[in-house]
Amino acid sequence: MSEPLRVAIVSDSQAYPSINDWGMSNLDKAFKLLAPKKPEVLLMAGDLADGTNYATFDFYKKLLDRHFPGGIIHVGCAGNHDYWTPRGVVRDPEAIYREFCTRIGQPVANPLHQVVKGISFIAFSEDFSGRHSPEMLDKLETEIQKAIARDPVKPVFVITHFPPADTMSGSFNESGRPELRELFDRYKQVVSISGHTHYPLEDERCIWQEKFTAFTTDTLAYSCMSDGYYNACGKVIVPFAREAVQVLFMEIYDDHFDIHRYNVDDQREIKPDAVWKVAIPYDPTHPSYGEARKAMRPAPQFPAGAKGMFRYDFGYFYLLFDPAEHPDFVHYYTIRIIECDGNSEKVVSEEKFAAGFYRLARYQGGREVFRIPSEAITPGAHCRFEIFPVESFGNAGEPLVFEIDVPNASMLRCGRPECPQE
Repeated sequence: MSEPLRVAIVSDSQAYPSINDWGMSNLDKAFKLLAPKKPEVLLMAGDLADGTNYATFDFYKKLLDRHFPGGIIHVGCAGNHDYWTPRGVVRDPEAIYREFCTRIGQPVANPLHQVVKGISFIAFSEDFSGRHSPEMLDKLETEIQKAIARDPVKPVFVITHFPPADTMSGSFNESGRPELRELFDRYKQVVSISGHTHYPLEDERCIWQEKFTAFTTDTLAYSCMSDGYYNACGKVIVPFAREAVQVLFMEIYDDHFDIHRYNVDDQREIKPDAVWKVAIPYDPTHPSYGEARKAMRPAPQFPAGAKGMFRYDFGYFYLLFDPAEHPDFVHYYTIRIIECDGNSEKVVSEEKFAAGFYRLARYQGGREVFRIPSEAITPGAHCRFEIFPVESFGNAGEPLVFEIDVPNASMLRCGRPECPQE
């Protein structure tokens, strides 16, 4: 094709039918950013609404008509939030799905297979039990086979809410669907696009290649990382999670496609010098975004002269320290607290703390400040702190180490707070 096929990608707004709602206002920002790029297709990977509310679907359609007045081909799947109904309300998932498709302006079909300029886009919603039944998977495979029979070279874009298991970031727990992984493994042409995990797109693990290609969409609601961080709400929702509201824009050429990442609050491109580029056709023996990337990345290191401090405030203990450095970013810090008593030592705490690599540009930089587990520290004890910087593929650098005499503080607040954020 002489001009690329331009594709906008959004997901997980979890919105209500008001422009003053957080998710809907971020959709509005997303469309303001994407519309000038003149996309011909809009992919939506589920969780449009935060609970079944047909008025939300209607409001979304109004935004589409406002920002894309010439019309746009819409290919979207429903997510788990779209099927939620209030307590006591009889749930009719099939009726919900029909309303979802009709009100946002796409054909009522599952899978929904749209061909645009010779490129297949297949939206596949979870079945109405909340999973993917064998019968539904057979239908999806049939559509994939149809696309490949028409053109075995071109990619086949499959949009689902849940990701295929054990692929990109966020898919290594119950969110990942083994049945999707098993199916997609059979077709190198598949490009899986999924939502649900809310992972920030700065993380290069958000794109993955092995037998097929997969990438995630992040969110227009709040960002998550599922690696068990002490400073995250529920160890999942990261600090300042509302700042990482992000979307994608894809340009499909004859021999490759490019994926651009954007933060809609900043209205800026994320890593414009590191656009994801996937070759057409895809050769699984030479993946650009495979496991070999880990060995190519250095471990983060603290600069010479980096310092750490200890602070006691209102019953809580904090560590403050100069950040480590990395060509990409520090993903998290592992903080080990060791209580020293003469010749004996005891590790009293070891926790991971998410770094703020996903935050808005205006809040980047400066020293790290983490509230640490007060219950692990004995007032009056002598402690050594070992702070290990870790990049997103798990490569850990040398620790920053310092020792202190803990204040013999009174009114110590024990127990992990619900939202342990500074």
